Amino acid sequence: MHNDPLQHLWQQYAGTDGNEGPAAMDAWRRHRQHAVQRQLSAFGTLQVVQLLFWLALAIYCGSMWWQQPPLAVMVSALALHAYSVAVIIASAARLHLRRQLQPDQPVVEQSRVLASLRMHTAFGELLLGLPWCWLWLAVPVLLAWQAWGVDLAVYAARWLLVSLVAGTALMVALLLLARRWFARDPQSPRLQRAVDALSGRRLAQARAELDGLRDWS
Repeated sequence: MHNDPLQHLWQQYAGTDGNEGPAAMDAWRRHRQHAVQRQLSAFGTLQVVQLLFWLALAIYCGSMWWQQPPLAVMVSALALHAYSVAVIIASAARLHLRRQLQPDQPVVEQSRVLASLRMHTAFGELLLGLPWCWLWLAVPVLLAWQAWGVDLAVYAARWLLVSLVAGTALMVALLLLARRWFARDPQSPRLQRAVDALSGRRLAQARAELDGLRDWS
């Protein structure tokens, strides 16, 4: 059931003569489309902010090369630089898909493109989240070097090694779990909830609005 006032207004006039019914239905559709575009605009803004942040981090990490730091610091900087480039590419691809969603398209076409955007975002968030099983180590290594000139690979080599091994085990476990979840029926409620959680609230709400439009078209 869809309980917004414009839908009830359309239902009220649907059985009357004249143009009241079609006008109310058209207003309800515009209301839904505006809600969809509002959610997509917020999603796009978030992607732009994310892209700019990781672009700045990529430039910073790339500049570490000229400082000729110790090996552990250099490896950490290069790893974060490569990760930042991957996030920039993912955000740009999401923005490209988002621009393909226009309110003048048929609802079925919008739903198809939105489904592609949701799955692309969900897979991207999953893949971009896995490297943090290792990458979180790069942050204290860089901070220690930048703030105090300390090479953690010298003072905490055992801790770094144990953390890398534990991160590898966690990554393998998460990959196996993800493979199990995404092997399910694409329309299963559990998988859809997982996709909603990974792709974000904005796309989930846009999907709900489009589902309402499709059901009442």
